[in-house]
Amino acid sequence: MLIAGIILALVCGLANAAAAAIEKRESVRLRGRNGVRLLAQLLRRGWWLMAMGLSVLAWVSEAAALALAPVAVVATLRSTGRGGLVLVGARWLGERFTRRELVGVVLLAVGGVVVAIFAGGAGPPERPLSNAVELELAGAILVLTLILRLSRRGIVAGAAVGVLYAATGIYTKEIGDRFARVGLHAVVGLAASPGPWLMIAMSVWAISVTQAAFRRANAASVSAASTTVAGLGLIFISAGVYSRPLAAVSSAVPFALGLVLSAAGAVLLAVGSVDRDNAENAPRGDERGAQT
Repeated sequence: MLIAGIILALVCGLANAAAAAIEKRESVRLRGRNGVRLLAQLLRRGWWLMAMGLSVLAWVSEAAALALAPVAVVATLRSTGRGGLVLVGARWLGERFTRRELVGVVLLAVGGVVVAIFAGGAGPPERPLSNAVELELAGAILVLTLILRLSRRGIVAGAAVGVLYAATGIYTKEIGDRFARVGLHAVVGLAASPGPWLMIAMSVWAISVTQAAFRRANAASVSAASTTVAGLGLIFISAGVYSRPLAAVSSAVPFALGLVLSAAGAVLLAVGSVDRDNAENAPRGDERGAQT
């Protein structure tokens, strides 16, 4: 069961990485459009629809993996592919990265792996989450996402996407767990609960924010921010809603170290993105001469 969950989590991570590269490629071709207008245009593009298909594959794989493996393991392995996005971004998307951004991506990946390794294990909960808990989670995620969306930075938008996907990860686990318990009979209970509908709404919102983020920052940087926040957020939220410890006492030090590495990576990623934006927007020597 665990091996199957690991394989499915890897499939989820690779499918998400491929989808991110294609989404970035398509979204930057539609400059001047935002929000609903941007999504309406993207829905007419075959490559972008292929990316959505890969995202659906990733979600199905994640739901099955969360029913078979601990949350920390799935949260880590679904983040695979971020390093590959740096290479793909440089060669296929024509993106450029500062040294700080590259170091930040590495630290985020290493920190996420360390946190997941030493986080407390989590299996299927004894009973489904109540409707009240699912709604309370949605309310908290809504407030935090809106706060992050006050920023115009692509990296911060990526973090907002991660917050949304952390919540959808919980709802996805609920779906996978219910099917694992009662099979197809879970459909009736799921349809009557707010979780699946909240998951769909948050997923659509996350897709919209992702397209905007891709137009303001590199695909690998946005993906690193979103997947790290989503992975760590899923671990912390699952520990809270399922009343499980974050880590054993013997693992507290490496667990805290993983958090520090992730935080340092996030700071370097944000600073590197600002440096690159400033360098790209600064007038060149001949432009300064023309202005004078």
